Amino acid sequence: MTTPQKPRKIVSTAGTTREFIKILSRLPEASPADILAVRLIIEPQAAAAVVSSASGVDLRLIREAHEKAVEAGDLATFEHWDAELHSRIYAATRNELLISLNNLLGNIRSRAPWMRLKKLVITDAKRQEYCEHHQQIVDAIDRRNADGASEAMHRHISVIIEDLFPR
Repeated sequence: MTTPQKPRKIVSTAGTTREFIKILSRLPEASPADILAVRLIIEPQAAAAVVSSASGVDLRLIREAHEKAVEAGDLATFEHWDAELHSRIYAATRNELLISLNNLLGNIRSRAPWMRLKKLVITDAKRQEYCEHHQQIVDAIDRRNADGASEAMHRHISVIIEDLFPR
């Protein structure tokens, strides 16, 4: 005698898809403060994750982006290599969700409100300071020091928040 099977539960993803599209449509409205708050939560963990997932090639690419940011002669070039450094850190996590999230955040960071704010606040001295932060992050990743990489990234994002939104 066979046991009757329980009816299979059918799960619809239609509501989930609609909600996801609604969330994506609101992303461009995210303020610089919103983006930095999310970065403060996620990027220190991404920096720590890289320590165990990055290959030697990844480490060289991360360091290369840092060196190009240091060499940058203007804000636009610095911004390019700064974004590239952070993107390469995310890429080295090998986590597709983190990489995609960074791409979304990067798209928002390149919009007019961000650029206006950065032009007002980021001086040559600030660029130098951010490069020093990056050096600490890159060095910790190179040493495979997850706690050090996380702490250095947390300090870096915290300083950016204070610079852009002083209390």
